[in-house]
Amino acid sequence: MKIKTRLTLSMGGLIVLIMLVLLAVTHVQFYITRDLAYLEEKDAFEALRMEFEQYYRSHGNSWEDVESASFESAAPFVEIVLSAEEQALYQQGSLSVDKLRGDGYMLALGQGDQRIGRLYVMNERQSKIYEFKTMWYGMLPNIGIASLLITGIAALLIILLLSWRLTSPIRKIISGIGAIKQGGAPIVLPAHRKDEFGAISKALLEMNDSLAEAERTRKQLMSDVAHELKTPLMIIQGELELAHETGSPLTAVKQASILDEVLRLSRLVHEVLDLSRLEAGMTELHPKEENLVALLEDLLTKTRFMAEDKEIQLSLHAEEPMIPVSVEKSRILQALYNILTNAVYYTKTGGHIRIHAETVHLPDRQQRYARIRVEDNGTGISEADLPHIFDRFYRADHSRARPGGGTGLGLAIAQHNILAHQGFIEVESVVGEGSVFTICLPLED
Repeated sequence: MKIKTRLTLSMGGLIVLIMLVLLAVTHVQFYITRDLAYLEEKDAFEALRMEFEQYYRSHGNSWEDVESASFESAAPFVEIVLSAEEQALYQQGSLSVDKLRGDGYMLALGQGDQRIGRLYVMNERQSKIYEFKTMWYGMLPNIGIASLLITGIAALLIILLLSWRLTSPIRKIISGIGAIKQGGAPIVLPAHRKDEFGAISKALLEMNDSLAEAERTRKQLMSDVAHELKTPLMIIQGELELAHETGSPLTAVKQASILDEVLRLSRLVHEVLDLSRLEAGMTELHPKEENLVALLEDLLTKTRFMAEDKEIQLSLHAEEPMIPVSVEKSRILQALYNILTNAVYYTKTGGHIRIHAETVHLPDRQQRYARIRVEDNGTGISEADLPHIFDRFYRADHSRARPGGGTGLGLAIAQHNILAHQGFIEVESVVGEGSVFTICLPLED
């Protein structure tokens, strides 16, 4: 149902409700006023009651000839009906018995515990109230019809205006959604409004920006992956074509070169898949309590040969021998391995890399953390590169894009693994002096 139709029906229902309320108020007001008239002139009512009861007793406990009797107390009353055994025995006035029974004031007549009849009466004031009520009830249908017509026309005009104003932002939003679906078309939304329509429009614009950013990221990822795959594939293709054209067998050196490129391709594919699962939240963690110090010692054992090849001094400094953390061992080792190998790549021959492990309480985060600091005295990272080092395929040193260099995914995978453990990673660096990577993992209270 359209908004215009709903508003029209609502307005019509409101008018009918107002008329019914007026009718009910008039009805209730009549009975209240009628009863107030009795309270204000109670003596006259009671005198009439007693005179009728006296008549009944004086005629041998009967209403014989009451219809022709005259009652002195009846003078203030315009309408009187005496009813006994469901019959009207006495009547004064012009109203019918049924109407007086319905709207007159009732006086019960009794002889001891015996009920001998009822009087239905109206004094002059009550009669005028009754006449007003009857007149109002007679006019009410005509007033209602006229009100409905006048109000209906006015309401229709107002509804048309309101519906136009109310549906205008909705039409713009629908048009904006259509533009979002088409992609690339100009998007016009009433985001300037301060109401719910403005909030919806802002949310749609934010969603569109997110979709656009996701699409840009997807295209960039495809471009980066294609670029990374192209170099090793070209090397492999070139070596095989050369061997095929010359008919000479591949030497051991050529075979080793091709194997390196195949391994590089395999590593790239695995890292892309791993990062995609992490970004999509599809990697389920199975944490267990581990000794962080033991994990770091294991890491140094696996990477020491890389440091020794460049004569880099690699050391571990732990605040205590046991720092328990709840982690998935393989994921944390992968993150720490990527960070440490990154430090080895950027540290010159003869440099040093120091790893510090400690427990700290961070007041701004209201929690205790296990903190690992990986410090090197390598080339450092420029301020321009620093915000992007956790981006996929980003390399501060573009020379590492050559075969044998990294894929540019290591730090991105490390960051996602740490975030998956509810931790965080930060980096500080000065060009020419070195870098410090700080990893914090939450400790259980």
